[in-house]
Amino acid sequence: MAETQKLTKKEKKVLRKQEWQDKLAQEQKNQRLKKIGIWIGAIAIIIASVGGLILFATSSSSPTTPTQTSINVKPISSTDVTRGNKNAKVTLIEYSDFQCPACAAFHPLVNQLLSDYGNKIYFVYRFFPLTNIHQNAMISAQAGYAAYKQGKFWEMGDLLFNNQNDWADLSDPTSVFVGYAQKLNLDVNKFKEDMNSDQTKNFIRSEQDEGNNAGITYTPSFILNGKLISNPTSYDAFKQLIDNELNKK
Repeated sequence: MAETQKLTKKEKKVLRKQEWQDKLAQEQKNQRLKKIGIWIGAIAIIIASVGGLILFATSSSSPTTPTQTSINVKPISSTDVTRGNKNAKVTLIEYSDFQCPACAAFHPLVNQLLSDYGNKIYFVYRFFPLTNIHQNAMISAQAGYAAYKQGKFWEMGDLLFNNQNDWADLSDPTSVFVGYAQKLNLDVNKFKEDMNSDQTKNFIRSEQDEGNNAGITYTPSFILNGKLISNPTSYDAFKQLIDNELNKK
């Protein structure tokens, strides 16, 4: 009995020692994690600082810095989706994808330009769905064109871009687009028929093919009076490019 009691004390002693060793090991681990956290934080600050400097340098550059390259896109025709005065001194063509986040970011800027310049700009929207990286690029383009068939392309475009996060990752966003059609008071049956028609799909593919043939590789791609411009970094930079064209003799 005494031997058993003595053995129990040893076990307790071993147990206390093991607990102390475990506590020491945990403290050492916490210290290592703390050091790693400090290093990660420092690296993050450095990256943010460098990124901020790059952004500052970009945004502080002259508004006329975007490059302009001549490009031979198809002539504007009656089949194009257009807005504004066809006789305007400035023509702006955009190749765009409704699921493209960059296109969504530029959307309010383009709308502001069209509002500010009015009939001084002739704007042309061309479908360029990036189907290789955006699963719903084609179906959203079809929804846009179906709305165009009922005179509500620009309104549908606003809904598609402004709510992009709601439908971009859906396996089938058709019901969402039908909801947008209802919201715009479209003939829903005609909308669904047009959205899925071969004529709609063929039109979008033809614009996509013509863009590819012209050398368009990304969205949004802006062609200003026949020249492909690198995407401006701000509204003022875009405005300056347009003003330059308007001021040409």
